[in-house]
Amino acid sequence: MKKLSILTWFLVVLFLMPMMVNAATYYELPPKVVIEGINETEYDINKIITEQEVTVELHKKDSDIFYSWSFDKDKIGDTLSLDFELNFNSPKEEEIASLAPNNDKMFLSFDHHGDLPSKARIRVSVAGTYTDGEKLYLYYYNEEKKQLEYIDRNLEVKDGYVEFEIDHCSEYLLTTTIVNDAVNNPKNMNYIIVVMVLIIFVLVGATMFSTKK
Repeated sequence: MKKLSILTWFLVVLFLMPMMVNAATYYELPPKVVIEGINETEYDINKIITEQEVTVELHKKDSDIFYSWSFDKDKIGDTLSLDFELNFNSPKEEEIASLAPNNDKMFLSFDHHGDLPSKARIRVSVAGTYTDGEKLYLYYYNEEKKQLEYIDRNLEVKDGYVEFEIDHCSEYLLTTTIVNDAVNNPKNMNYIIVVMVLIIFVLVGATMFSTKK
């Protein structure tokens, strides 16, 4: 009976050992994620590390604020240290609002300012502002030049969330309508293309007319 008990414990330890090793390896292997700036008592924070990505999910307690950051695991080195806080009101709100007069704005103000260690995919809950299926434009506010710069469009709201990629943190703006005076607008580019096509038609027509003469 004693031999059977020892054998049983041996088999249990033998079975659990790979799981214990894997668990230890999971927590010891890089990258290490360091949360800066945020008062962690105010958030539920979930760190997810897969073979491809490092994701930090944040939910501000007693609120509908949910967002996450995802990075390519191979591009962030052994340690990811960052202030992950994202606010939905901006210290530059009045300046930005004067450039984007429409009423369907959503401000995204990152506490971290400057370049990121690599491109990040940001996933933000927008259910209180937009509905599923809506297409959004993303703009960056250039504080030095005091102007909005077009970043992306056709960001579709799915399950109450929208996703986009950035490599630099500052002040951003989501809106359902194009900001006409923003830099690098796709609409502005379309105007340029149309003008160029018209010029080509005029030149071709003039050439054909002079040839016939």
